[in-house]
Amino acid sequence: MTPISNEERYDVIVVGGGNTGLVTALRAHEAGAKVLLLEKAPKAFRGGNGYFTTGIYRVVQNGIEDCKDLIPDLIEEERNLEITPYTSDEFFSDYMRITGGMVDPELMEMIIEHSTEAIRWMVKKQGLKMELNTGSLRRVNDRLVFFGNMPIQAKGAGAGLSDALYSTVEQRGIELLYETAATKLLVDLNGRVYGLTAHSKDTFQDIKSKAVILSCGGFESNPEWRARYLGKNWDLVKVRGTRYNMGDGLKMTMDIGAQPTGHWSSCHAIFIEADAPQPAIREDTEKTSKRAYAYGLVVNVDGKRFVDEGEDQIAFTYARYGQYVLEQPQRIAFQIFDSKIHPFLRTISDYSAASYIEGDTIEELAEKLAVNPQFVATTVKEYNESTRPGGALTIPDRTGMENKHTEGISPPKSNWAYPIDTPPFYAYPIVCGITFTFGGLKVNQRAQVLDTLDQPIQGLYASGEIIGGLFYNNYPGACGQMTGVVFARIAGANAATD
Repeated sequence: MTPISNEERYDVIVVGGGNTGLVTALRAHEAGAKVLLLEKAPKAFRGGNGYFTTGIYRVVQNGIEDCKDLIPDLIEEERNLEITPYTSDEFFSDYMRITGGMVDPELMEMIIEHSTEAIRWMVKKQGLKMELNTGSLRRVNDRLVFFGNMPIQAKGAGAGLSDALYSTVEQRGIELLYETAATKLLVDLNGRVYGLTAHSKDTFQDIKSKAVILSCGGFESNPEWRARYLGKNWDLVKVRGTRYNMGDGLKMTMDIGAQPTGHWSSCHAIFIEADAPQPAIREDTEKTSKRAYAYGLVVNVDGKRFVDEGEDQIAFTYARYGQYVLEQPQRIAFQIFDSKIHPFLRTISDYSAASYIEGDTIEELAEKLAVNPQFVATTVKEYNESTRPGGALTIPDRTGMENKHTEGISPPKSNWAYPIDTPPFYAYPIVCGITFTFGGLKVNQRAQVLDTLDQPIQGLYASGEIIGGLFYNNYPGACGQMTGVVFARIAGANAATD
């Protein structure tokens, strides 16, 4: 770290160089602040968790006209597509249903109210490119139809978004330090934060500022904290994203009396490939995620099912189901498909390079998996006999609830209950992969961090995954990026002008 003069003072220091931190820095700079951005990772590994995402946003939109405005580069054919509007009421209902109604409704309404405006600001003011989320596009009677409620995606997914944001930060002349972590907040006798202590390879240094914004994520990369807060065996799970989210921001903030809030014993955890590398490879981004489970069966090493694979839309179950693998023998499971579904997997999630086992019969498949063939065969037979109603297979749709369900077995399969009966059969080994943690800091509607008496800590703000109270038990797909942008804009503007 280049030594900073003791006389030099910044208006705002942003801690964390993920997508949310970058947007926070841009908004503070836009509001006239002299900004310093600290990124703990080396430049080659910058970008936080945002780099690993799909870059999809859950946003209020009124159909094709809004999408044309937010995605100016739509090709002519795509301009004729059908997109069902996604209203504020639907957003609120989905979010509350998935999180058990535990989210602060005022914060939730604020996120929803500002969602479209926030994306429009990124496109119109920051020059960022959006594109259609093509994963849910289908051709129906010579028309392109978008199924679902998340049509907006950053161009190039999370990696493209991260690179574009860094380019904009550099163009704006915002000062940026890599391999520099914040370790301590500086607090005066009145309780106001006036800077922080930064640590680089060769030095610790105090840096002064009018305000500090923490955008440095949760504690998912810290095995000791995972075991402490999430429970047994959580120290053994694989981390899907950045290796640098160790809970540093949470610790130094609670050290000065900040109030923890939210679901500290829960997290975003999904099915990932059993042989996914650790630490996660940035170029793989979403490739290790295995989200087509709704169209097959998931069994453990005893050949038994343990989840309702078709309980709800994949976007509303994928972030919760990973934890159930952790509870199974040997902490591993298998997604099983037959040859009817297998050709469609690539259109649902990226299975193209994943390791799998193939067998001409279920028994042969089970033997290759070193799983009891009789138990697996019985599970599949009972499942096939329970499927209702019958009928031809339709192209799997991630959002259409087809009511092809089971009767008389436990756990049930509530939707997409296609019989597994057409050889060859395929199995993909999966384990639990953690994305981010739900516990965090309590903030108000101005993104100010609150103390244990619910009073704002002057000069301290937060944005992104370090904020607690936004997710409980589960996670509605594509809400993380959206809540991050909304709070980034609020925190950046308020920290710059207070």
